[in-house]
Amino acid sequence: MKTKLLSLIFAMVLTSGITNAQTKIWDLGGGVAPWTAANSPYTSNVVIDNLGLQIQGGTGTANFGATNASVKTFATTPAYTSVNRFQLNGGGSPAAGTFLPTQRFLYFAAAGSVTVEVLFIGGGSGSRTMYVTDGTNVLGSFTATDSATMQILTTTATVVNGYVYIYGDQACNLYRIKVTGPLGTTTLGTNDFKAASSVKVHSTGKQVHISNVKSSTQVDVYSITGALVKSFKTNVDTSFDSLNAGFYIVNVQSEEGRKAVKIAMQ
Repeated sequence: MKTKLLSLIFAMVLTSGITNAQTKIWDLGGGVAPWTAANSPYTSNVVIDNLGLQIQGGTGTANFGATNASVKTFATTPAYTSVNRFQLNGGGSPAAGTFLPTQRFLYFAAAGSVTVEVLFIGGGSGSRTMYVTDGTNVLGSFTATDSATMQILTTTATVVNGYVYIYGDQACNLYRIKVTGPLGTTTLGTNDFKAASSVKVHSTGKQVHISNVKSSTQVDVYSITGALVKSFKTNVDTSFDSLNAGFYIVNVQSEEGRKAVKIAMQ
C-alpha cells in the first residue's frame, strides 16, 4: 500500500512538473497578428507580446523588422512552415569585446533557467552568425554559410535572471523564436541596455569576492536552478561565504551597467 501511495505521489509530482513547464512561441513568420506585413517595418522601439524590438537610438533604421513573403519549412518536431520572414536588415553592432547589442535586436526578460530556439536564414552572401546572449556571455550562436538553408539555433538551458538578446552579426531573416522556461516582464527603455558593469566577481574556495565597486551595486545570487539565494546592496568591495558547495550565477548591477558571472563554490 505504501509503495503504491509513493508511486502515485511521484507520478503526481512528475505530472505537475510537466504541466508547469512554460513554453512561449513568437511566430514572426506565421503571417498572423501581430506579426504581419501591415505592422512592419518598425520605426521606433516597441514591446509586442512581451518581446522587445530595439532600434538604434529608438528611431531611424526604417527597414528594421520588414516582413514579406517567404515560405520555408524547418526540420523541427513537428516541422514548421513559414508564410513570411522578419528581416533584421543589419547587424546588432555590440561594442567591441562585448555581447550587448546596440541596434536591430530582439530581447525578452527571463526569470530563471531558459532554453531558446531561433529559426533563421542568413540574409545574404557569405557567412552570417545569429547570437543569443545575456549581454555579457554568449548563450548560443549559429553560423549560416548561405542565404538559402534553414538554420536552427538552440541554446542549452541557461540561468538568466535578466534580459536575453537575439541579434545577428549581419542581416539575417528570422522566422520563429521559442523559449522554454520562466519569463519575466519585458519593458521598454534604452536604460536597460547599458554596457557591462566594471564590477568584478570571482570565488576562491568558499568565498565570493565583489571588487572594483564604484557606486551602489545590487548583488543577486542565484542557484543553478534559478532560485534566488542571496541579495544585497553594497557601496564598497566586499566578500561573503554563506553559500553551499555548487555552481551559482552572480548578477551585479550598478550605475555603470550590469553583468552575470558563473562561479563554483567548494
